[in-house]
Amino acid sequence: MRKQLHAIWFVVFLSLNWGVSVAYTAELKIEKTLTQTDGLISNNVLAIFEDSHGKMWFGTTDGITRYDGKNFQTLTTEDGLAQDTTGLIFEDQRGMLWFGGGVLSDVSERGKPMDMSWMETPLSELDITPHNEAPEGITRQIRLKGVSRYDGEKFRIFTTVDGLAGDTVTDIFEDETGTLWFATGFGVSQYDGKTFSSIVMNGPMGMNILPESWNEITAIAQDTAGNFWFGSEAGITYYNLKTSDFRHFGVDSDFSPFQEMGEAGTAYITDIQFDTKENLWMSQDGTDEKSSGIRRFDGKKLTTFPQSKALPMNSVNNIRQDSRGNLWFTGVKKLPPKMNETEDSISRTFPEVESGVRVYNGKSFQNFNTDNGLPSNRVWSVFEDSHGKLWFATDAGAAVGVYLSSEK
Repeated sequence: MRKQLHAIWFVVFLSLNWGVSVAYTAELKIEKTLTQTDGLISNNVLAIFEDSHGKMWFGTTDGITRYDGKNFQTLTTEDGLAQDTTGLIFEDQRGMLWFGGGVLSDVSERGKPMDMSWMETPLSELDITPHNEAPEGITRQIRLKGVSRYDGEKFRIFTTVDGLAGDTVTDIFEDETGTLWFATGFGVSQYDGKTFSSIVMNGPMGMNILPESWNEITAIAQDTAGNFWFGSEAGITYYNLKTSDFRHFGVDSDFSPFQEMGEAGTAYITDIQFDTKENLWMSQDGTDEKSSGIRRFDGKKLTTFPQSKALPMNSVNNIRQDSRGNLWFTGVKKLPPKMNETEDSISRTFPEVESGVRVYNGKSFQNFNTDNGLPSNRVWSVFEDSHGKLWFATDAGAAVGVYLSSEK
């Protein structure tokens, strides 16, 4: 016993005098969860945002709810919103709020059987809508009706009629000049406050034709040099703002620019984010059994992160960087689709394994789930408010808490 005590005091002495590092386990402490009982229009929360006045906004599958700390107010299509399913919330420099479907626009269809009976219907009898939008049940995404702008009193809806490249808006970015950039299913649009203009994406070596998948833009990011990076269904596109030149990158191996159109694959990029070290992170909606759906490009090489206990998913839909530089990832593990055939119908289901949210602290990943206080293992997105609190949009409400890192 006396030897053990001497050993303990020796370790304490070293810790106090010679700075011996002590390992701490990072924690996620959920403080409360807001649901329909509190005033949300729906428990299926897709996006969370804090405006410049400190009010919280919750985008759900049934509309948006505003919360001022005491009172809740809900706004839907009956109030002028373009569509109730809201997975994207953005505030511009003038204080205008923008609402769109985001990459989560197909959320209400996930996990449900997809009716395949349309396969027996002649194409001539299908009611194909404008801009190559197929009938409901055929496309990956729900048909959307543009993007909504809210000035605090009323909504204004912008669509292709106003000059928007496509009515499905998946991301919004504002540059230093106040110009808004919109990622759509048919390219990128710029808005100067009065009119829209669209960027025509040229192919490699000056080719003017690109596969349609390269124009299905899902995310926008800007590097420190001011150049833009676009994520798409096919890969990553670099856009030099001064020269208007494009370079298109596949994300299958070495992230090198492709030179022939045949080399353009399918990547299903859902989000892109530059970290504090200027690494480009990208997330994918995939079904790979080994890849986690997260990749990082450091300017020289592309790193693919495999699935693990800390990264138990292959389909990632959102990346969020907090004020301390930690990266948060939301997603699920998708299993191979299953066909269900009966005498009356044929349907296909897409099984998913929900596992919570992942955080990367610059060295390693860690997974948090309902065991850590989250109301659900299906987390759609993460948001940090002005007080440093983290909000988690889940299918069982909006949870708020604090992340206690392992560094103390």
